[in-house]
Amino acid sequence: MIEQLVLSLFLGCLLWRLLAPSRDHGALRLSLAAVLLFALCWTLMTWTRGDRRALDAFPLELLPFDALRLQAAGMILGAAAFSSAGARAGRGAVFALLVGMIGGCASRWPQLARAIELCGGIFAGPFLATLLGAAFAATAAFIAACLLRADWKPHAVALTFAAACLWGLPTGMTEYALSRWWGFGPRSLAEAANVPSDDETRAAAVVRLSGLRGRTFTREAAYAAVQGVSLSPESLNKLQAWLERTGYRGVFAREALSDLRRGWLMRWDAERALDAMMTDVPGRAHPDYRGALDLIKAGPKTPRRYMKLDRLARSAAAGTAGFEDATQSQYIFEGFAACYARFGDEGQARKWLIRVDNLFGVSEKKLEIAPVEDLREGRVSGSLLIDGRPAGAVLVGLFEVWRATPSAPGVRLLSGSVFPDEDGRFEFPDLGPGRYELALRGRPADLRGRIEGSPGRFEVGYERREIKLPPIRIEREIERVPSFSPSRLPEAPSPEVLEPPLFWRKR
Repeated sequence: MIEQLVLSLFLGCLLWRLLAPSRDHGALRLSLAAVLLFALCWTLMTWTRGDRRALDAFPLELLPFDALRLQAAGMILGAAAFSSAGARAGRGAVFALLVGMIGGCASRWPQLARAIELCGGIFAGPFLATLLGAAFAATAAFIAACLLRADWKPHAVALTFAAACLWGLPTGMTEYALSRWWGFGPRSLAEAANVPSDDETRAAAVVRLSGLRGRTFTREAAYAAVQGVSLSPESLNKLQAWLERTGYRGVFAREALSDLRRGWLMRWDAERALDAMMTDVPGRAHPDYRGALDLIKAGPKTPRRYMKLDRLARSAAAGTAGFEDATQSQYIFEGFAACYARFGDEGQARKWLIRVDNLFGVSEKKLEIAPVEDLREGRVSGSLLIDGRPAGAVLVGLFEVWRATPSAPGVRLLSGSVFPDEDGRFEFPDLGPGRYELALRGRPADLRGRIEGSPGRFEVGYERREIKLPPIRIEREIERVPSFSPSRLPEAPSPEVLEPPLFWRKR
């Protein structure tokens, strides 16, 4: 709004100087001309406005009816303003018509600049969006000069046509290129990848079996959705297929990959989340090193995970994407060293710590060194029953509590998840030493009621490699049967109120 006001005043002053109204017209007529010129300039500069809603990826488009109304208002104001300033009313209408035609091209640039930014032009997109208003105001002033200056009138048609081409050709070519090769057109990821919106997401319940805040367990609601996109398994599979089909290239590719990574993590699918974190497409997508290293660090210590750690290290050595910030680079280097130390590979751990030493000139963060460990046979087992029957539909998640102190609860890192078998038993093998806790995820109807046998946090170490947890029993509350009488309708049972969700750690 402020930019439009400033540019309108600037364009109005230029038009006032080009029109050069005579002072003999009187103060009232001059005041009317000034007001009409400002109203004309404000209307013309409206072509470049790009209002944006909170969750929309793009600014709102100018609808055809609004464009027609804007063009008509500009022509009327142009005729009135030029006439009150002593010029021909027809020239004012022609001026507004020509500027409005170019304005149709200018109205596309808020969306095109945003699309360029989403495609990776993080500097070019915002720069073009910022330059748009000034460029359009300069073009309007140029067209006014072609119509009003006597020495420019012989070439007015050619100059005006050249100005229109300078707007029309880049606009058309940019929109064609973005539509042809970058998937420009849909206004949201849900529309582009044909996935459901967050309105269709079903809420789940999560029970964390840890004794925090004086409780033996805590409940929270879990909504697998983000930014208007449902993150159900079906939606995540569609996002994966869409990314592979488009070659990780498109207006919404970055958003889709980010949602894919967050979605599998929110679903507690550690393997698929790790694969998504490690996605590396040169020039288009680089791995989420910190997220992948957290999953490797807390997950099972198997040869397959070690191979993935090596592959992630090769990706880090092959390029510089993701290492633009010194502090973030130090976090990543320390993460590699900690992961190799967890696998007992002291040589590789030292190599990554040497890389941290090279950052001391630009980073002042305290160096954190993880001890070398050789325990990879830790095991946690237990059973889960609902009303005395095996809970095969409830997902059991194991989380390692990292950097917990007496004053800080620590960070939960996903280690793995599993559904209990037909007898209700579950098991997490190949664990390294550390402090762990369990959590349950399922339908709210399955996880309501009293929970017995909550293990809290427990240690896996060299002295206690295998932990057999006591049975976890969920005794669901029996819903009260609605009372009914012929004279009135039955009362609906009161729903259970879940605790507010606990947010994931921001990286």
